[in-house]
Amino acid sequence: MSTTPPPQALSTGASGAQLTEHDGPLGWLRALGPRGRRAFAGAFGGYALDSYDYFTLPLSMVALSAYFGLDSGQTGLFTTVTLVVSAVGGAVAGVVADRFGRVRALMITVITYAVFTVACGFAPSYETLLVFRALQGLGFGGEWAVGAILVAEYASARHRGRTLGAVQSSWPWAGRWPPSCTPWCSRSRGTTWPGGSCSGPARCLPCW
Repeated sequence: MSTTPPPQALSTGASGAQLTEHDGPLGWLRALGPRGRRAFAGAFGGYALDSYDYFTLPLSMVALSAYFGLDSGQTGLFTTVTLVVSAVGGAVAGVVADRFGRVRALMITVITYAVFTVACGFAPSYETLLVFRALQGLGFGGEWAVGAILVAEYASARHRGRTLGAVQSSWPWAGRWPPSCTPWCSRSRGTTWPGGSCSGPARCLPCW
């Protein structure tokens, strides 16, 4: 009669403790390690601020139309140009990431987005604002692409899907901010571009 223990009995050893170390609801976060968690926090925060800006713009359309004297087609271009150029930004950021590294590429894209987000708040004309929104799209698309790649490199194969899903969840989560934050930004700045540059400096935080 064989005395070999069943396979499940081996889970009480050291290897079994290692297998269960990253289990549980937040096991995917612990599995990232210190540097991986920093990358996750940067990507999560960057995506959240992207979402804040995206959902803030429609709330300011009436003020923008009145201030610059725009029709519906011109105001619609504000959102369209950012999304279209973001596709170019994602492709360019991928090349930069392969050549200079993921971290450096993420810093460049975040700073690009931050600079032109702030610039939007001080645009003197419709044409200038449209150009700033287009250049903002370069940083937006690049940040989205490089941030996901960087986090995926730190995530284990077992938790990669859950980790990237958690990063993407920042988009709908941050979409709740504009209705409550935009009136405060508008009153504090006293301008017709509510929230246009409120989130700009905060976009630099993921770089650290």
